[in-house]
Amino acid sequence: MESRTRKVLILFIIPALAFYLIFWVQPVLMSFFYGLTDWNGLGTCSFIGLKNFQTLIKQGTLFSSLKNTIIYAIFVVAWGNIQALILAMILNMKLHARGFFRTIVYLPPLFSTIVAAFLWSYVYAPHYGMISEVFKLMGKTGAPDLLGTSSTALLAVAFVETWRSSGMMTIIYLAGLQNIPSDVLEASQIDGCTAWQTTRLVKIPMISNTITINVMLGLINGFKSFDYVFALTGGGPGDSSSTLMYSIYKMAFVENQFGKSEAMAACAFVFILLISICALSILKRKEIEL
Repeated sequence: MESRTRKVLILFIIPALAFYLIFWVQPVLMSFFYGLTDWNGLGTCSFIGLKNFQTLIKQGTLFSSLKNTIIYAIFVVAWGNIQALILAMILNMKLHARGFFRTIVYLPPLFSTIVAAFLWSYVYAPHYGMISEVFKLMGKTGAPDLLGTSSTALLAVAFVETWRSSGMMTIIYLAGLQNIPSDVLEASQIDGCTAWQTTRLVKIPMISNTITINVMLGLINGFKSFDYVFALTGGGPGDSSSTLMYSIYKMAFVENQFGKSEAMAACAFVFILLISICALSILKRKEIEL
């Protein structure tokens, strides 16, 4: 009977394992292989060794895209978690129409990426956008062109990412806050803790599991940053907002340098894997089991 059960379990595992190997492991291995070739995506490819990697390093494309991706990811993780945690703590209070406000906070994730980018392109518009109108009400001529300036384009795009993802992260934080035992909060009040001390010394440590989830979600959103960059800036001005994923797309489907794009994809895979493992291990050590 035990042997039969094992065979049945194996039969259930085989389709999932085959799907995983064919559609995940095999493309990753092929990416590393094509990164060592000169391939335009259509014809035959010739093996050129590490030349693509050397070219990426020499041109500075790899490090420029990597720097932009790191800045983007840090902003998404930091600001995304700060605003989500603040919103969650406000929504966890005893407010009138609390359900209505929770619904409003969750609206941004319901927009598709292209709709969110379209809306924010009008918000950022330097002459007729919402920010420009606010500046005019303050007596100024207009708002700066945030998407058209090299120093602000990347963070302006990253802010749109945090705006759309904040609703989901807020709900996750709210669930974590509601999972804190009430007797623990009552004990902190009896001990004379202020609201800030209760938040810093009790609530935040006790939602460490939730923080891990949201930080990892922020890292994933930051590292896979392509859609908002593509829709809002096209990697510009220049390459100031060109992230790893956008550079890979541009090399492959605009410049037809598939070999070089696969080399960058391989570098991105290794970098993201290492950062994710390090971040997850550090966060797991700081978690408190409830």
